[in-house]
Amino acid sequence: MLLRFRELLHLHIDADLSTTSASAVVEERYWSLRRHVPIVYLLGLVNLSAMEIATSGRVTFGPNLPTFIAACGLLRLVHWFGEGRTVPHAIMIKRMRQTVWFAAIVCAAVCARCLYLLHVGDAASHMAVMLFGGLTAIGVAYGLTALPSAGRIPLVLIIVPISIAALLSREPHFAGAAFGLVVVAALTMRLLNSHSRHFTDVILSRSRIAYEQEKVEHAHQEAVVAATTDFLTGLPNRRAFVAALESAAGGRAFAVAILDLDRFKSVNDTFGHAAGDQLLDQVAARLLHVIGNRGMVARLGGDEFGILIHDVPRTRSAHLLGREILDGVNGPVHLHGRQLVISACCGLAVARSGEAKSPSRLMADADLALYQAKENASEKMAVFELRMEAPRRRRTEIEGALLAPGVHDNFAIVFQPIFELKTGRVLAHEALARWTDPVLGSISPAEFVPIAEHLNLIDDLNSRLMALAFERARRWRKDVKLAFNLSALQLCSRNSARAVLRALRDSGFGPERLQVEVTETALLADFERARENLTELRKAGATIVLDDFGAGYASIGYLRELHFDQIKLDGGLVTAAQHSLDGKRLLRAVVGLCEALGVVTVAEHVESDELLRLVRDLGCDAGQGFWLMRPVPAEQLDELSTMPSVVIRPKEMRRRAA
Repeated sequence: MLLRFRELLHLHIDADLSTTSASAVVEERYWSLRRHVPIVYLLGLVNLSAMEIATSGRVTFGPNLPTFIAACGLLRLVHWFGEGRTVPHAIMIKRMRQTVWFAAIVCAAVCARCLYLLHVGDAASHMAVMLFGGLTAIGVAYGLTALPSAGRIPLVLIIVPISIAALLSREPHFAGAAFGLVVVAALTMRLLNSHSRHFTDVILSRSRIAYEQEKVEHAHQEAVVAATTDFLTGLPNRRAFVAALESAAGGRAFAVAILDLDRFKSVNDTFGHAAGDQLLDQVAARLLHVIGNRGMVARLGGDEFGILIHDVPRTRSAHLLGREILDGVNGPVHLHGRQLVISACCGLAVARSGEAKSPSRLMADADLALYQAKENASEKMAVFELRMEAPRRRRTEIEGALLAPGVHDNFAIVFQPIFELKTGRVLAHEALARWTDPVLGSISPAEFVPIAEHLNLIDDLNSRLMALAFERARRWRKDVKLAFNLSALQLCSRNSARAVLRALRDSGFGPERLQVEVTETALLADFERARENLTELRKAGATIVLDDFGAGYASIGYLRELHFDQIKLDGGLVTAAQHSLDGKRLLRAVVGLCEALGVVTVAEHVESDELLRLVRDLGCDAGQGFWLMRPVPAEQLDELSTMPSVVIRPKEMRRRAA
């Protein structure tokens, strides 16, 4: 029978704790009980002590009901509050099951005492038993509402027995009291059930809200991770890197490094983007290995990486660090069965302790140092110094001048002839842009063209320069061509060829008299688009020239991919032939290659009579350089360009140069 009662009791408890969010319900019931248990025992002790006083006139210390209640309460409080603030889930369930058992034991003892007093006392004491017994049962039931299976026990084990005893006494006033107690017990039972359902609903609602909040927080964290992580390498991205710089600014000394890979685009073009991605992954892994826990590595975009290194107080330390980074990154790498050699350049900037430089300023300083590193082919690493500020100030000044009203009026065109070396005949004049600013003075195209491209001003500027060049070239003999350079942005723009042909039509200058010169660097920007534009210009009749051949790394590949009419040999290649036998052999081999392809060769930077004889002897078809003729304004060129076709001999070139 006891086992059966125990099974039923456990079923009631499990029903109270069994929900779709049982863990949350158990925890809430446990902590609610833990708060109410001392009050329940205090209520029982006060009521039962009052009952003893009302029935016997006194309460004595010893083996009586109040003492039993006090002992049980003390024992339970030791159990409840000896567990601290962190309680395992299983212990919570165990304590609540113990609560039900203790409630049954204590209520059975109270019931026995009340029945005894109803049997031996007078009418006044019987009414006191009914009053205090009922108050005890209802108060305890209300105090245990967090666990309904325990809250029902005092109503069943105290009120029901004393109400039956009162009804059996055949005294009307006892019968009325018993009826009232039974009704109150029934209503209290109903309130217990209603409160339990409401309690569970509230917990479930809170659990669902907490779950949704957790989902939102998780989604937010995922969004933050996605927004601050480079999807290819798994490194932090530029946004995360800038945030890290903002956090570090003003604290302890640190260094910012920007690393850029050499010839990365050629890897993509030659081996495909999958190989390029694999290369970036390996570079990221090498950087993480070098930096370790000393700082942060991020991918800023393309083949550019940013590095934040803590505790770098001096420029000398930054130099050592930069060398360590390059030593860790540079070296052979295997990609799709091929071995390539990684090489990189690194620029660093140091933020000293307490120095609150903005992230943009630090990255700009590191960028300037990177630019210097690329200029220094031997070191390939540089640390920012104040003297590097001059190029940045210069760039800012040029940007302001380019944006000033009427800037186009300060641009002009000069021309440098290209001579046929065997006859001295002028084949073409190369148009060269010149800019003289009222404040900054003369500014070379090498300075202003990249800045104009960055400011999206190059199209308007090129349109004006082309119009000037085409208008001037109309006055020349029909066999003299105009050589015009297309920048990378022009060459790789969607409608670049159409814009050039439209300008030719507007000026009345025939496309067959135009030589379009492009560099390998321009082709690297977007080879397919460049191919489309050059093909369209060639179909219209223009001559296509590859400029600075021998200065890059993949020019021979372009000779195979594109058909060029002329090749302009880089000045460095030409000059090297004058100073070394190997250089001479190389130049002879390049000229022989062009002859085999049926391409006209033009030697650039012919700066001496010795060089002139050398390039003629090696078989170059044409030449251009200061020894032959310097660039001259259009007005001075008109006479030369209108003379008969064979007017200048090599010996006369020196006189004109003088």
